[in-house]
Amino acid sequence: MSNLTLPEAFKIVQGHEPATATALAATSDVISCKNLKKLWVIVNMTYVSDHDVVITWNESSDVAGTGDTAITETCPIWGNIDTATADLLARKTDAITFTMDTGAGKNQLWIMEWDPAKFSAGFDCFKLVITSAGTSIVAVNYIAEPRYQSDVVPTAITD
Repeated sequence: MSNLTLPEAFKIVQGHEPATATALAATSDVISCKNLKKLWVIVNMTYVSDHDVVITWNESSDVAGTGDTAITETCPIWGNIDTATADLLARKTDAITFTMDTGAGKNQLWIMEWDPAKFSAGFDCFKLVITSAGTSIVAVNYIAEPRYQSDVVPTAITD
């Protein structure tokens, strides 16, 4: 039996509360990755309208978004394009963006994995950017593996 406890071993941050994709058409919260070994971004989409949701990610030098720019390093992505009929995540092609195609009218779950070692020089903060004109509901959560284990996982929402 494992002694692993998710909230004690990983940092969990709400990147954006559930909202329409149109309302999210700005960005999720910026988080600092300077104390993180690895970051997973989980995007849930509840289908409402047939308007694709485009996901990209940016880097900045602080949690205020200073120097905000698109990340050009690819990362692993997994997706489930119909969560009602399957609970498997299919490995997708590593990319710098992905699109949640809503044409099939299904709820979806996507996970992308970011290695903070891939940040450009001078950058250590991450945010997800969502672009859509639709009313489907999207939520973003970050799960991060801390660089160092401790009783209290360091904050990721301040510099």
